[in-house]
Amino acid sequence: MYERRTTDPTPTPPPPLGTMPGHRQPSDVHIGDFVCLDGLYLRVRDMRSAGTAGHRVLIFDERSPWVMNKPTTTYRPIELL
Repeated sequence: MYERRTTDPTPTPPPPLGTMPGHRQPSDVHIGDFVCLDGLYLRVRDMRSAGTAGHRVLIFDERSPWVMNKPTTTYRPIELL
């Protein structure tokens, strides 16, 4: 038997409970927001400017820092809205 190859991308997991999605610019991300990277939702613990308002370095507990350089869907906890 052979295994059928699929080109379908892996589905993203359901977002964290109690959050609302939003397509945000790097300058609009807040500490406490969640970002989906590599199929995991990671909470932004801290962030740094990367020289311009169009770039932010997001810092997480569970992963190395990530440079956000384009609008991305983030998930903001409802209590922060």
